[in-house]
Amino acid sequence: MKPTAVILGIAFASALGQAHSDGWKQFRGPNGSGVAKESRPPVELDAAQLAWKTALPPGLSSPVLSGERVFLTGLAKGRLVTIAINKADGKIAWQNQAPKVEFEKVHKANHPAAPSVLVGDKRVFTYFGSYGLLCHDHDGRELWKKPIPTPKTLYGMSTSPIVHGKHLIMVLDNDANLPGSRLSQSKIVAYDKTNGDVDWEIPRPLHRSGWSTPMIWKHGSETELVVLGNGRVSGYDMKTGTQKWFVPGFSRETISTPVAGNNVLYVSSSKLGGGADIQPDPLPFWEAVIRFDKNSDGKIERKEMTGHFTFPIRPELPLGHPGYGIPLPDDKRRRQERLDGMFRGTDRNRDGFWSREEFMSNMRGGRGKPLLIAIRPGGQGNITDTHLKWELNRSIPEIPSPLLYSNLIYMVRNGGLLAAVDATNGKLLYRERLNAPGQYSASPVAANGHVYLGSNRGIITVVKVDKKFEIIHQHDLKDPVLVSPAIDKSTLYVRSEKALWAFRDNK
Repeated sequence: MKPTAVILGIAFASALGQAHSDGWKQFRGPNGSGVAKESRPPVELDAAQLAWKTALPPGLSSPVLSGERVFLTGLAKGRLVTIAINKADGKIAWQNQAPKVEFEKVHKANHPAAPSVLVGDKRVFTYFGSYGLLCHDHDGRELWKKPIPTPKTLYGMSTSPIVHGKHLIMVLDNDANLPGSRLSQSKIVAYDKTNGDVDWEIPRPLHRSGWSTPMIWKHGSETELVVLGNGRVSGYDMKTGTQKWFVPGFSRETISTPVAGNNVLYVSSSKLGGGADIQPDPLPFWEAVIRFDKNSDGKIERKEMTGHFTFPIRPELPLGHPGYGIPLPDDKRRRQERLDGMFRGTDRNRDGFWSREEFMSNMRGGRGKPLLIAIRPGGQGNITDTHLKWELNRSIPEIPSPLLYSNLIYMVRNGGLLAAVDATNGKLLYRERLNAPGQYSASPVAANGHVYLGSNRGIITVVKVDKKFEIIHQHDLKDPVLVSPAIDKSTLYVRSEKALWAFRDNK
């Protein structure tokens, strides 16, 4: 960390209010919590409550809000753009292009416009993995821009910037990290929000690419930056820039954002590949591969591994979906080699077949374990044995972040399963189906005693906040919902694949 970091870091604590403000100014709102206090959006999302609907270019950034506008990003006519929309009528106030660049390589389920915008009192900050940072005022005038080398990642960038005092904080973890090297390509960087200059950096030599947005945890007189990365969650002292504590055991691929409350930090990540339970049921995985049994002998031969065949990771998705199974090369020769290796890895008795028993036994192997943990403050070093309040290994989502509201933790996962957990002791209170199956990428948000959940198929479900499960309302947008909604005093803003919807309580 540069010497100036210590001096500038002291100013962080006095400016903490910005990180905990009630405005929905960053990904998932106040400090990434997903909770809008003192807001009353409508509970029934029908035509009478639809204030407006505005067509959008494709993108996967969540809406963020200022007093008068909604800000998003997208890809329009081959250029990355920042978009400002008037809250009052849904009209596009301005749409500004980023500099023309070569797009970073992203997974088919990701997008070059995935990170969410960050809003300050007078400025709007946009990060594109393909370019870097851009700063506009609220009327769209460009104030500065900062090219940033694109980190090497498995699936493309999605982490969003947060603000703390005079700084924009970015986690730029990078697969270019070399084991044993003293040079760390992964790092946390603080940019001066007035001009984009780098004020300090914290190296992260143990980390490779990740997709989680960091958050600020204030407890007592302490202020910590919490970063969930591959394999572990870490806490950094914002006055010195040093890593204070960490908890290992997380998946290689971490996506969700931690949340805090009750003087406790809550962090979640599924098993690698999206496994929600510590011991998943292997039957759906077998049923996904046995459909390729062309001769109906109840086994899989190597010659039957054709077409869209791959080893299933998320069997609830349709064949050919980019998240369905282990990605295979497009090159025919390399694809065949990968399938050969896949077959040999499961055919352990070398009889030339995958039997049901052999396959299901292989599925019971490990890929890490799903985790939801509660962390008490005050730890140093590896705090697994000293500061974990409780741990849960069931019903953990892959992409959606946990929601802490009214001392309950809500988690929604693929298949349309909603879990409610007692935040005090980690007890699973219920795990119920939402009657809206399929994949879930959007994180839940909450206001006025209700939780709002969006499915990839476009169904919005409203659930009452209670220890007992109760669906209050469901509405089908008939357009996929892949990102988290935003909430202001009276309106729920939902970005679907093709549009931004504003549902407003007009009472």
